[in-house]
Amino acid sequence: MKFTCVVAALLTASIASCGGSKSGDGTGPGHNHSTKPDDGDIEGIDADQASSPADAGVEAPPAAPVTFVLKNSAKSSLFLNMDKGWQAVIYAYSGTPPNAKSILMFPTYCTASCDSSPEDVCPYCPQPERAKDIQAAENHDDVKPGDSRSVPWDGMAFSYQNAKGTQNGKKAKCKCSELVEPEPATYTIKACGLRKTQSAEERSKYQCVESTLTLPVEGPTVVELDFGKPEK
Repeated sequence: MKFTCVVAALLTASIASCGGSKSGDGTGPGHNHSTKPDDGDIEGIDADQASSPADAGVEAPPAAPVTFVLKNSAKSSLFLNMDKGWQAVIYAYSGTPPNAKSILMFPTYCTASCDSSPEDVCPYCPQPERAKDIQAAENHDDVKPGDSRSVPWDGMAFSYQNAKGTQNGKKAKCKCSELVEPEPATYTIKACGLRKTQSAEERSKYQCVESTLTLPVEGPTVVELDFGKPEK
């Protein structure tokens, strides 16, 4: 009889601790057994945790060492030819022509890393042959007046050397790239775009703008290339 009373007492205490008692409010530390979660606790997760983004606590990726900002401050659209990537749009060289020394900040079109497999080191990039097909395949980025494009650069230059691989199962020779650190110097940065016109009195023409960049940089650096009103 004594053992039965002890068990009954323990069961009664357990039920009371979980809000089974009519007088209990279920708000004890660490407990919430109601069937509908209240505002402060969603299925056992604190409100602060529930409202946090999924990537809370994850650090944002570091800013690129250099960012080129191509700004169109003119009143007409600026067309950037992206057929061969940024390397055909943004140029960099040190010194003064004709003794200038250029660096390639972006990969050359239809090339691969020298670390690629023999099957991938010489990519195959067929091009249209007829003039109308070439024009139809052109990839122009239309930068509207007042708009801009941000182009990050990791600070490394592409160096090219001869390579051997295969294309469509046949042996092939090509150029492959390796990343190298550019020589410390002050570089002229040049970017070019196309100003198209529908007027018979004016011709579409390329517009180029320049800025400078000293390497190496000490921290994240922004180089603005402002395409203002084209000179006549």
